[in-house]
Amino acid sequence: MANQKLYVKDIMTANPVTVEPDDSVVYAARILFERNFNGLPVVNAQKELVGILTEYDLISKGGDLHMSMLVNVLGNLDTYKKDNSLVKDEIKRLMILKVKDIMNTDPLAIEENASIKSMAELFASHHKVNPIPVVDQYKKLVGVVSRFDLVRFFVAQNASNKVDPSRPEVLNKKVEQFINNFENNISVSRREQRLWSVVAVLLVLVAVNIGLALLLRFLR
Repeated sequence: MANQKLYVKDIMTANPVTVEPDDSVVYAARILFERNFNGLPVVNAQKELVGILTEYDLISKGGDLHMSMLVNVLGNLDTYKKDNSLVKDEIKRLMILKVKDIMNTDPLAIEENASIKSMAELFASHHKVNPIPVVDQYKKLVGVVSRFDLVRFFVAQNASNKVDPSRPEVLNKKVEQFINNFENNISVSRREQRLWSVVAVLLVLVAVNIGLALLLRFLR
């Protein structure tokens, strides 16, 4: 298995979903819920990483989010159904709250050429951090990595719930299957990264062609 040294860029999710500092918290919360994400990188107009918004931020900064008010509503639905004016002002304040108001402005990040070992150590020493934004040498966001990206390499097809060590021939077969599955996961991950690179180049070419077409049309 030649050239199998892995880096963060080999297993990260490229071109991740992001939000901007001036986006509303309600909008960001909707993305977290619909995509089943634990966190969202926050980028500026230059695609530089400026923060991260996580589920933990939504809950731990409950004072800003008026979380106690929302909890009271859930616990007293009958009362609030009769007079929803009791919460309208609070909800208005919630609706205008921006991502930059509660995001972590000093997010933990890792460079795309860092080793997988370094990534695993970050997750081990920062239990509440997930995902971790991935940046290039210019500190621009290029992807995210999560604990899932590591756990998926432990997944073996047709894995049984128990392994009997007293049957070495069966155990050896399972070891071979696990190794083959591990190699396949690596290959798939690298193909995905190459595919994203090709797609990005194609999108740039399409944008350039559209721009030239519009320019030529304007000059006629």
